[in-house]
Amino acid sequence: MKKIISIIITTLAILIFLFAIVIMFIGTSAMRNNEPLYIFGYSFSIVPTDSMIGDEPDSLDVYDIAIIRDSSFDDIEIGDVIVFQSEIQGADVLVIHRVVGLHYEGGYETKGDNNASVDVEPVTSENYQGTFNGKITFLKPLASLAANSRDLIFIGLSVILVVMVVTETMHIIKTVKHDKEEKLKKELDENLESLKALEKEKLYQEILKEEQEKMKSNPSNSIDKK
Repeated sequence: MKKIISIIITTLAILIFLFAIVIMFIGTSAMRNNEPLYIFGYSFSIVPTDSMIGDEPDSLDVYDIAIIRDSSFDDIEIGDVIVFQSEIQGADVLVIHRVVGLHYEGGYETKGDNNASVDVEPVTSENYQGTFNGKITFLKPLASLAANSRDLIFIGLSVILVVMVVTETMHIIKTVKHDKEEKLKKELDENLESLKALEKEKLYQEILKEEQEKMKSNPSNSIDKK
């Protein structure tokens, strides 16, 4: 029972670790490619700046991991936190800001919770990428490392994951082998006990048969004993 529990716990730990790596990969991929990588309609993105720090439940701190839902542009409402592509200092980047109103040129006007002014460019169906759905805060240390040392961190995490998988696989194989050996040993012991019992019974029958043969060949001995 203890072995089964140990295997279950180790397997869960590996799955959680793998899930964290997937989140890191998707989050940094979104930052690098300026486009969310959606899996089953959801994506993750690491928040790289303090523009969304605020008092709202859906405000975001630096290195929070934002969960993004792939939703329709037509579903956007005032107050939603959305993700869109924008050009900042000549570079295309993903921005996550709050919708604060309708833009006079069409589309929506956005602003970071920590910003004093609204964004210059409107959000339209062309640069809209998704809507904020939730956040993961407990992975901030990993998110920070992934954002600042992506290649090194991913290599390290990959090596650790491979070592964990190999180690656990070897442990499982060893455990299964040990269980099989124990089972075979038990079966062998049971078979030996059965053989011993059969041999004892056979020996008893042979001795009994010899005694009966003696009594038949020397009936006088039987009478004298009486």
